[in-house]
Amino acid sequence: MRHNYYADDLQNNIVGTCPHEVFYIAPQEVEPNNLYIQVNRAGIALHTPADFLITRDDTYPYSMIHCVLYGKGSVSTRGHAHPVSARQAFVLSSNEGHMYSSDPKDPMGVVWVEYAGGNSAQLTSHILDLGGPVYDGPVFTEIVNLMTSILYQARQEGPGISQLLYGILMALCRQVDVDSGKRPVNHEILKYIDENIDHRLTLAEVSQVFGYHPAYFSSLFSKTVGVTFSKYLMGRKISHACYLLETTDWSVDRIARELGFCDISHFIQRFKALKGITPMAYRGASLLYQKKHTARRPDNAR
Repeated sequence: MRHNYYADDLQNNIVGTCPHEVFYIAPQEVEPNNLYIQVNRAGIALHTPADFLITRDDTYPYSMIHCVLYGKGSVSTRGHAHPVSARQAFVLSSNEGHMYSSDPKDPMGVVWVEYAGGNSAQLTSHILDLGGPVYDGPVFTEIVNLMTSILYQARQEGPGISQLLYGILMALCRQVDVDSGKRPVNHEILKYIDENIDHRLTLAEVSQVFGYHPAYFSSLFSKTVGVTFSKYLMGRKISHACYLLETTDWSVDRIARELGFCDISHFIQRFKALKGITPMAYRGASLLYQKKHTARRPDNAR
């Protein structure tokens, strides 16, 4: 970390002078395909100059979030311009042209972070798709606090920073859901899983049906339901398997196929892991199954 002048290379087309002091970090070179979300740059500029203006084309590889601490400005992306002011944050996606500037009469003070890697590009695009670039309210304070933590981390890479950046993106995703009227994993989603229990459902498919980004849906599902999506889905499949074992004469192989298992051995393995016994042993111990088949026997067989 260091105090420095705002600097950028000429390819990014910086217009105007920036003689203000900035609390500024520029860690090691970011690898866009890294498993972790990495910081490219982050900093605090309490007073941008009146002629502060930055434009970038669609070759810029970093997404970014700016929180406006003081003053006013504007941000343009995806063909639309938006005013911004104190206690608002704006989000910009990688590889999308954009522009942001200060109001000459009331220049912005900002805290910002640029990042890449992990699934950050997809999450940022999801936020812009559903909620646009500008956010305010309680989420502003939440992400400012997370950005401050990023600035003061001694190590500017690895899982610690990635977790903080992911927290910022999750906070914005939650705000998008509030603004769009979405509820956390609700009855309709659980009903959809039950109604399609005989298919090989995937998290990606269910999240797409209900308009969530897969990574966010996974986090939201675990937080709301209390277990991961895959664990919940397997539990529902095994519960339905128990129902079929109790109420039908279907073979174990047929039940496995009906519930979308790739093979019978996988089904038996998962069933035993959850129930402690094999499917056939479960059927043999089922009072409902025994009662049903006893009622079917002819009188002379009793």
